[in-house]
Amino acid sequence: MFEDASIVMFCVSLSEYDEYAVNSSGVLVNKMLESKNLFESIITRPIFGETNFLLILNKFDLLEEKINEVPLTKCQWFQDFNPVISRHQSRSSGAPLAQSAFHYIAVKFKRLFTSLTGRKLYVCPVTALESDTVDSALTYAREIVRWQEDKPNFSLNEFSTESIEQSFS
Repeated sequence: MFEDASIVMFCVSLSEYDEYAVNSSGVLVNKMLESKNLFESIITRPIFGETNFLLILNKFDLLEEKINEVPLTKCQWFQDFNPVISRHQSRSSGAPLAQSAFHYIAVKFKRLFTSLTGRKLYVCPVTALESDTVDSALTYAREIVRWQEDKPNFSLNEFSTESIEQSFS
């Protein structure tokens, strides 16, 4: 079913770090942790072993509104979030703190992805209500696929030690 997929786009809501839902087992779980668990289960499937992944971190606008009132550390996975924000920046806007939170969350997912797959995770922010950010994400996905198609495909067999030794003789 997914054998020919060139890219998987996985979407995570940035604003759900302090929200909870009942999972399929009837247990109350943090939505961000549930997204992380689903992400892990998808990226470790053998069928996606060579497939590129684009993580879309959505609802940046809601994160900006929320971050000054509800700390990112409300999510157990983000307990070590400790941004350095200048005292001279306005506290009325969540933009600098939201940018730090976005970067932090992106890095958490990238490290998780690399630790489980040994590969690179692509990430982009999106505000779904702003069509230009959605268009940018889709354009980025197409570029990633193109990079993969254009990447030279060398194998170790192309460079045997005999041919290298002969060229130095």
